[in-house]
Amino acid sequence: ALTRTCGSRRTDVDVDACLAYKSNETIGVRTTTEVWTSSRLRRVRSTYVDGGEVAQIFNCVAYPSTSTPDAPIFGADLICIGKGAARKVLIGVDLQPMCRDASYAAAYVPELLALRDGRFADVADTLGTTTPSTKFYEDANFFSKGMFFARPPTADDEVARVSLDVLKAYFDVWVRRLDEAEREAEAMDGACKFGLSLEDVRRCVLTETTARAGQDAHDAWQLEHDPAIAMFTKWYGDAWSREFAETVLFPGGCPSTTGNRHP
Repeated sequence: ALTRTCGSRRTDVDVDACLAYKSNETIGVRTTTEVWTSSRLRRVRSTYVDGGEVAQIFNCVAYPSTSTPDAPIFGADLICIGKGAARKVLIGVDLQPMCRDASYAAAYVPELLALRDGRFADVADTLGTTTPSTKFYEDANFFSKGMFFARPPTADDEVARVSLDVLKAYFDVWVRRLDEAEREAEAMDGACKFGLSLEDVRRCVLTETTARAGQDAHDAWQLEHDPAIAMFTKWYGDAWSREFAETVLFPGGCPSTTGNRHP
C-alpha cells in the first residue's frame, strides 16, 4: 500500500550491507531492513525480524516530504516475542504529530479516536487495548491522543486478522491526511505567491523548516525511548545496535552521523 501511495520517483536508499541484514544464528534471529524515498515521502524505513517462535517483529515508519509540513509521520509496530507463557504480543499504530498545536491535531485525531473508541471498541478485549508503558515512554511528545496501542493475550489468527484491520484503517486515515495536507500546502503557497486572500485557506501550522526539525526531533526522542534498541543490543551487541539505531532506525536524531541520514 505504501508503494501505491508513495508518488513518483521511488528511490531505494543504500543501507550498509552489514546493517541492512544481520543474523544471530545461535538463537536463530535475522533482521532485515529497507529504506526508500519518493516525491511524496521524505523517508520510509521498514524493519522485519524473523526469529521463528522466538520473535516476529515488523516496524515501519513513513516520513512525509517536508513540503507537506502538516502531515504526520505514520508509524506501526507488530511485535510477538517469546515462547509459551512468556510470549508477549504488542500492537502500536499511530499518526505521530510533529508539534502539539491543537489545530494540527484537530485535522486528523478525531478520525483516529472514532476508530479506536468506536469502530474497534468491540475488539478491545480481544486485542487488550491499553496505553504505552511509562517505563519506556514517560512522556508522550510524539504520540497522538488517537494512538492505537494493545497487548493481546494471545497471538492467534483472530488477533492477527483484527490487528491488520486496525493497521489498514489507520493507514487509510494517514493517506487521507497526507492528501489534504498536500492540498493545503499548495493552496497556501499559491495564495502567498499571487497575493490572494488566505481567508478560505487552512493555514499550515508548520513550515518546511519546522516540519524537518520536528521529524528530526522525533528521531532523537525515539533514540532515547525505543525499547527495541535494547533488544537489538541483546541479540547483536552494543556496537552494532548503536550504529543501526543512529544511522538506520532514527538517523535524524544524530545530525553528526553520515551515510543513511534523512535526505
